Amino acid sequence: MTDFAQYDGYKQDFDFYVGPARQDDFRSREFGDRLWADVSRILKTPFDGGTITPDSHEGYNYWFDNDDLSSSLYSGPRESGSGVLDQMPAILTVISRSEDVASSELAERIYAGLTASDDYLVVVFAHNGMPIAAKFDIGDDW
Repeated sequence: MTDFAQYDGYKQDFDFYVGPARQDDFRSREFGDRLWADVSRILKTPFDGGTITPDSHEGYNYWFDNDDLSSSLYSGPRESGSGVLDQMPAILTVISRSEDVASSELAERIYAGLTASDDYLVVVFAHNGMPIAAKFDIGDDW
């Protein structure tokens, strides 16, 4: 497993780009709802009181925060193309607000939980835009 702690620090977020493992019959709202529920389950934090709002591009914005963390998800339409990010219609960011749990710990839990499932393709980027973990081969052209 990737050591996310080496990328941790003040204002060091982890951006998860997530796509469906099976590319059939994709619907951004259904995918976003399922991913949002899975992240809530993985973190053992009910996202009660969170918001889900449609945007003007057939996508959906999800937001939740409490004293321990903030979480945002954008689930949009799939892009046509053969690039790695074309397969990733969702972007997830979870930030720790706790003094006891680092954002890297949350990122490790999310990565382990999402990649344990056969439902998702996952690429995690550090704050500087460099990929630090992926469930599939993303190549070296970054």
